[in-house]
Parts: sequence; structure tokens; C-alpha cells
Amino acid sequence: MWPTEDPTEQLRWRLECATTSGDGNVTVLVMGDRVGIVLPPGDTLIFTADEAEGLADLVDKALGYAVPG
Repeated sequence: MWPTEDPTEQLRWRLECATTSGDGNVTVLVMGDRVGIVLPPGDTLIFTADEAEGLADLVDKALGYAVPG
């Protein structure tokens, strides 16, 4: 996962993931004081900074339960 800085966009990460229909990408966008997450097949979630921090904490905890593949 590497951030991509583009002068026409804000900070962005693309993360590979597995979906029920195969492989896909989750895109995380930092847009000023908001964080957007685009899930396959295109559903978009928008978080405040505090909500995004809470989500990050939950993801960190979930990684502790992940089974190595």
C-alpha cells in the first residue's frame, strides 16, 4: 500500500482485496477534513476524521484475528 500524490487529487491509497466475485480494490481518499472509502463494486463511505480514526482502530483489532493465508 503506497500513497499516491497527484496534483489534481488529494492523498489516495488503493488496497487489493478479495471479493465474492474475485479480486478488487478498496480506495481510500483523504479529502480535506473527510476520509472517503470506495468499496467494490463502487459503494462509497464518507467519514469525519474522528470516525475514520475509530474505523482504523477497528481494522487494527480485526487484523489481530485474521488467519494468515
